[in-house]
Amino acid sequence: MFKKLVIASAVLAASSGIAFAGHSYKGDRDYKGEMSVPSCPTCATYSFMSGPYVGLSAAVRNNYSGAPAIYKGIEGRLSLGYAGVLTPGFYLAGELFGGDSFQVKNYRNADGAGARSTWTWGGSIIPGIMLTDYVMAFARVGGERTRFSNQSANASAWHVGVGGQTNICPNWDLRGEYTYSSYGSVTALGHPSTDLFSVGVIYKFM
Repeated sequence: MFKKLVIASAVLAASSGIAFAGHSYKGDRDYKGEMSVPSCPTCATYSFMSGPYVGLSAAVRNNYSGAPAIYKGIEGRLSLGYAGVLTPGFYLAGELFGGDSFQVKNYRNADGAGARSTWTWGGSIIPGIMLTDYVMAFARVGGERTRFSNQSANASAWHVGVGGQTNICPNWDLRGEYTYSSYGSVTALGHPSTDLFSVGVIYKFM
C-alpha cells in the first residue's frame, strides 16, 4: 500500500508540474472571480466553470489476483460529467465512464486462471481543490463493473484515486491520474484488484 501511495503522489506531482511549466499563476481573472494582473497583455484567461463535459483517456491497466494471475493492458475510456466550482477554490464533479481494454500481457496462475478484463463501466464523485488559477488537484471515489473474460464473469468494485487537471486552452483540460480498484469474489481468482494509470483530455461545454 505504501508503494501505491508513493506512485499516486508521483502522478499528482507530475500532473501539476506540467501545468506550472505551461502557465503563469495569474490570469486576467482567478478562480475566485477576482481581478489580477495578467502576466502579459495577450495571455488568455482559462477557468474551471460549472457545466457538462466529455473526456477521452488512455490508461495502463494492471489486474492482480492470487497465485498469482496478472493481466496488463491498454484501456481507452470515454467519460461524461457535470462539474462546477461550489465555493472559491473547491471543485466538485459527478462522472460516468465506460471503456474497453486491449491485452498486452496475460500471466495465468498455477491453475490456468487468468485475470484478463475487457469492458468496464461505472461512476465517480470527484472533489477537487484549486492550487492555482489553472491547476487543480482532485480525488476520485466511486464504483465500477468489469468483465473478466478469462472467467466469463462480471464483478463489481469500489475505487479511489488521485490526480491533477489543468487548463491548456479555452474549453480544454489535460488530466492525469492514478486509480485503485478492489473487486468482490471472482471464480478462480479470489478478490482481484486493479491499478490504472491514465492521461486524457476534457472538453467543457460552456
